[in-house]
Amino acid sequence: MELTFSQQTTAFLYSLIFGTAAGLFYDIFKIIRMTFCKSKISVFVLDLIYVLIVSLNLFIFSAAYMFGFVRVFVMFGSIIGFLVCRLTVGRLLSLVYCPLIYFGERICVKISRKIKKILKKLLKNSNKILYNVNKNKGIFRNNDNNSVEKADSFKNEKKHKERK
Repeated sequence: MELTFSQQTTAFLYSLIFGTAAGLFYDIFKIIRMTFCKSKISVFVLDLIYVLIVSLNLFIFSAAYMFGFVRVFVMFGSIIGFLVCRLTVGRLLSLVYCPLIYFGERICVKISRKIKKILKKLLKNSNKILYNVNKNKGIFRNNDNNSVEKADSFKNEKKHKERK
């Protein structure tokens, strides 16, 4: 079945819109990547997920509007729409969300430093308490066989001092 010129033109215009939507979807993935992905592997995985999602949607788009045929002009329209979106709206959006992400990261770093500082103080205090508790246990227990030998001698000394 041959497509008419008007159907091809409509499909090309829809592919431009599809490419623009893919560009905006990429901005969402870029925000996620900038916020959460710090290693190269996680960036690669996220980009791979994006490519799989967009290519699957492009195939579904071609199947729906082109009667199952994949036409080159549909792919070019999608690429042109993506590039136009990335070079215009994408740059404007990145001027907004990049500083916001960096500001949020700085706030999170400051908060995490304060929490680490507080936890470090708490751990030092708890370590002193545990050290003193273990130190006092040494008076009452013999380290070799955990007998109460020292405790008995301590009680005998106490009784001896009371008698005097």
